[in-house]
Amino acid sequence: MPGVARIPLPEPEDLRGWRRAQHERFPSHLTRTLVLLDERLARALPDTANALRAAHLDAQWREGIILRVAALTGSAYERAQHLDQAYACGWTEDQVRAIETTGDVAVGGAALPAGFAVALELVDACVAGRPVTDALLARVRGVLSDQDLVTVIVLVGHYVTVARLTGVLGLLPDGVAGPWDREH
Repeated sequence: MPGVARIPLPEPEDLRGWRRAQHERFPSHLTRTLVLLDERLARALPDTANALRAAHLDAQWREGIILRVAALTGSAYERAQHLDQAYACGWTEDQVRAIETTGDVAVGGAALPAGFAVALELVDACVAGRPVTDALLARVRGVLSDQDLVTVIVLVGHYVTVARLTGVLGLLPDGVAGPWDREH
């Protein structure tokens, strides 16, 4: 598979042991990149993704936040992996457009869930590296439990990491989004 990244990635048929097992769990260009790492590091990113998917945070909000991170970081790879998941969680095309552009609940009449725009303000601040003011934190705590607040912060950090990894290495989106019916 030439040309899927700016560095050579191992071919799936050349993978052995834990690397092959990891690729079989989640066959993607990202996995082919991760198996270049030491085993513990290579497992850390998928383990975090699995934990985030299993977390208490509402799945629709999770996927919407991932799309927002993808939009803010210019990550075509993340968008390709998560767009169908966002639709499966109930987001509409108009809502996705609002999430990816302004986060404004009024864009194109795309009503976003109550409080979601406030959560997106937190996402925007985290991605931009801006301080989160006391006022913003109070508004976010008005719509998210402290558990979900911390989950959102970790979710944003995780997907910013994925965006940087895929962006710096020029990872092209996979032809088909990864299998979401099992852990990666």
